[in-house]
Amino acid sequence: MKKKLIEWLNSYQFHGIKPGLRRIKELLKKLGNPHKYISTIHIAGTNGKGSTSAILSEILYQHGLKVGLYTSPHLFRLNERFKINGKEISNSELNDYLKYIKKCIKNSPATYFEITTALAFLYFFEKKVDIAVIECGLGGRLDATNVIKPEVSIITSIGWDHTKYLGKTLKKIASEKAGIIKKETPCVLGNVEKNLVSIFQEKAKRLNAPLFVLGKDFLIEANENNKWNYKGKYRFADLELSLKGYYQGNNLSCALKALELLEKKNFLKISEEKLRKALKGVKIPGRYEFLKIKDKTILIDTAHNLSGVVALKSSLIKDNFKDFLLIIGVTNGDGEKPFINMLEILLPLARKIYICEFPSPRRLVTLEDWKRELNNVSSDFDKIKLIKDYKKAVEMALKNDFSKILITGSIYLIGNCFKILKK
Repeated sequence: MKKKLIEWLNSYQFHGIKPGLRRIKELLKKLGNPHKYISTIHIAGTNGKGSTSAILSEILYQHGLKVGLYTSPHLFRLNERFKINGKEISNSELNDYLKYIKKCIKNSPATYFEITTALAFLYFFEKKVDIAVIECGLGGRLDATNVIKPEVSIITSIGWDHTKYLGKTLKKIASEKAGIIKKETPCVLGNVEKNLVSIFQEKAKRLNAPLFVLGKDFLIEANENNKWNYKGKYRFADLELSLKGYYQGNNLSCALKALELLEKKNFLKISEEKLRKALKGVKIPGRYEFLKIKDKTILIDTAHNLSGVVALKSSLIKDNFKDFLLIIGVTNGDGEKPFINMLEILLPLARKIYICEFPSPRRLVTLEDWKRELNNVSSDFDKIKLIKDYKKAVEMALKNDFSKILITGSIYLIGNCFKILKK
């Protein structure tokens, strides 16, 4: 990657989060509106959208389609955000696209995410993908990706995150996510509280969009073999998914329902053999991922918000993963993340906790922030240690006599810890 181009793109990080579609529409117009000439699947949700995107794109690829996949943020490098048939964009191609977009933008206002979104649409259009799986960045209604008319929309879950931008109640957050429902376009709704379903039903009815709700129109359950049974238009028993974590059932079911809808639109004919092969081959680092280093079992999970931590805890209990050393670090871009509640949820399962800071383009929860709030959790204060540097936290954890370590929180913490652990 050319350093100057990355520095140019990174300079847009400081423009922060600016919901709205005017800038992205202007940018795409300069690029010839590539998004209008590709078939897409649009995926939103507080949690699970990355896993659902990965599952669905792998299934479609195994069925012989040329599949684009756009996700965010990245763990290690920018290339990860743009994939075709599971392969990241090459450095040279990424350079070319960034150079071209830089020339088109000139001095027009844009954000980092708007630039990467425009790049994804242009890349997938020029590479003539059969279909592109597009993951929302934040919210739905005003997200830069919400300029497409997809074949299917998926909303995986609703929970607390980015309340400054999406609203301070779950109903308001749900309304923002429902903004990706399009006229006469089928929508799949995953794990959403019963009292919120009517928000999606009303929006779908208004737009004459067929809505398929988990628990009503399709079902998933874990069986005694730790595999999944799905029931929708088709029934599939004993599905083996490479992604671990009890919460993946919701994501798998959303992907399978969308697959059925794509078959109805003649994108493919579902083959159970290809489906099973795909599910065993899904890869997405940092989602309930186990690493073995010497005598230690390290579990890594990007539970970066309250709903994510609740889902993580249910998997930990189910797998009897407890009495671990916890390394946690959190970002708080809008200043409203209930980070202390996230810690409290995991507190009873952990024997020792290292809270740390790490490099991040988003605002950190600093050790000072933690100190201020930790006075309210004084009962378990003695097992919490504040460590400024995440590297030191990981090194101390590896030297410690704990056989189990859990690393969770911000994707930026996970990415940085991975780099150390891979060494």
